[in-house]
Amino acid sequence: MGGIRVVARIRPQQDPKIEGECIVSSAGTDGDASSQPCLVRIPSIKNDNEVYSFQFSGVYNQDSTQQTIFDNEIAPTIKHLFNGYDVTLFAYGVTGTGKTYTMRGGKSLADRGIIPRLLSSTYRRCRKIEKDSAGKTSVGITLSYYEIYNDKVFDLLEAPEKRTLSGLHLRDNGGKTVVVGLTERPCESLKDFERLYDQANINRSTSATKLNAHSSRSHAILCFKVTVRTGDEVRVSTASGMNFSSSKSEGTACHYKSLMVAGL
Repeated sequence: MGGIRVVARIRPQQDPKIEGECIVSSAGTDGDASSQPCLVRIPSIKNDNEVYSFQFSGVYNQDSTQQTIFDNEIAPTIKHLFNGYDVTLFAYGVTGTGKTYTMRGGKSLADRGIIPRLLSSTYRRCRKIEKDSAGKTSVGITLSYYEIYNDKVFDLLEAPEKRTLSGLHLRDNGGKTVVVGLTERPCESLKDFERLYDQANINRSTSATKLNAHSSRSHAILCFKVTVRTGDEVRVSTASGMNFSSSKSEGTACHYKSLMVAGL
């Protein structure tokens, strides 16, 4: 296993008033911009002559594509998922840094985010395993999706009108936290996933903020369980994709220099 990687993605500039101004930059540890970037450099708010540097496992600049990030950071984890290891991916950053775009993406193939790309690759690997084993190995996938909103847990695969005010309860199960009563839906194809995922995102609690009128105000956690069966042998693993809201940072995030970097 490759352990933990923490990477940063720099969002393209969206304010036409400061278009072309270099606010956040990336560089290699030796200061050579042509080497693999692993540093984020952010000018000080109080002193433009002062620059803060932060080191990551990798840094993706404004021109990085969804495909590049997936190929470099996510695709290598898929083999571990089928060997029974859990995989966890999460995005964190202040409102407006592009967490939802990176994780969920858009409708076009080029804009698809990490989660639909991960599912697509997983289904392809499922079909290959079943074909290569001549049917001796079967792979099943189930999906669950929930949000943490105002310190309460809600099932996103259930309609909002079915929610209770207290939300779902948590329970410890052998060192793992289990959400009691959380729905798990069979997800046999990418089409099934897209249908469930789109409906669940409609259910997600959203409200306007100063920074993003469509910003999600809850933490969203999507899990898909992969069950590989070969005779009496069963391997179960879970891939979790998390989109963490950080609207509580709104007071410090209003300065444009803080809006450019999302962590993954």
